[in-house]
Amino acid sequence: MNEKPQNISGALSAVIVCAMIAFTAWLLMQRHAAAARRLLMPVVVETNGNQTVLGETRQMEFWTPSARTKEYLHKEGGDFDAKDKWQVISSDETVQQFGLLLHSNVNVLGYRRVEVWGQGRSAFKPGWWWTMNVFTNYSVGDLAHAYQDFWKSSQPVFVEVIDNRGSDDK
Repeated sequence: MNEKPQNISGALSAVIVCAMIAFTAWLLMQRHAAAARRLLMPVVVETNGNQTVLGETRQMEFWTPSARTKEYLHKEGGDFDAKDKWQVISSDETVQQFGLLLHSNVNVLGYRRVEVWGQGRSAFKPGWWWTMNVFTNYSVGDLAHAYQDFWKSSQPVFVEVIDNRGSDDK
């Protein structure tokens, strides 16, 4: 007769543990279901002080060669490696043409570029670091396609993306 109360007590304990696990899982799901917060909030401020937040935009950042890049590329037998030849440009006019190509897309709001030094999967060298503001219907794939077509590069394109979608809640 003592076995029935122990079985009931054990079953009750198991139900309580399961309920606690389910409640904890539900709380975690609620936390993840909350609206994503904006990581970036571009604002246009007009001369009269009116402010407009540009929603549904993102920034894409990436590297391109500069006219100085070729001075730091590896040469073998007096010639550049075949995989690096796309980085050899005679002047930054080529870089300006690339900027015009990017800006000709109606989903590109604008860009800026600064001369930088850096190292990724290749040697330490100079180039241009671009920050491009786009509407969210301009994808990383769109950028990669434009980049590889223009630069005639078969190398992967590294792009940093800062998304502006999400909630304005603080």
